[in-house]
Parts: sequence; C-alpha cells; structure tokens
Amino acid sequence: MSYGFHDLIKSIEIALSLDKYVALNYLNCPGFTDSPKEVQALEQFLRQYPIHMIQWRNLNIDPMWYYTQMFDSVSEMETGMGIDNLLKYLVETFPDLRFGFF
Repeated sequence: MSYGFHDLIKSIEIALSLDKYVALNYLNCPGFTDSPKEVQALEQFLRQYPIHMIQWRNLNIDPMWYYTQMFDSVSEMETGMGIDNLLKYLVETFPDLRFGFF
C-alpha cells in the first residue's frame, strides 16, 4: 500500500476541517520554485488549502546541476522571480501564513 499526493491532500483537508495546525515541508530550488508556473500552482494550493506554515527546505544541490538534470523533463523554463521576492509576495498575499527555515 502506498501513500500518494491524493492521500496528502485528504490529510490536509481532514486536519483543516478539525481546526488543526497544518505545516508543510516544501522542497525548493531557486529557478524552479520561484518560476511563474510554480508560484501560480502554490498560490492556487494555498487558496484552496489555507495551511498555517510552510517549512522551506533546500534541496541541498547545485541549482545549475539540477537544471541540467531536469532540462529534458521541463517543457518551458521561465525566469524565476527570485526566492526573496517569492517570500515577500506570499507574505503580502497570505498575511497569516508563517514560514520556517532550516
């Protein structure tokens, strides 16, 4: 038996319906996480599931190496807005959302 993304969403839905605190570990990499499509997807997710905290986790790899590995898998590479700008945008858009960093 496996635990997939659908199961994660269901867990978030249940926790939020019970007024539980929901925090997510969010793996990120500059140039990908801050791309327009990823930002749009994250914003849509946060509007649908108003979680309380994002724990920003670094992939701990060289972004350029990651880019070369992902190049064939990613159909459209767009310039990212910058992680700092992404965080500022999220603070403005979701003022109750908290961040954690390691």
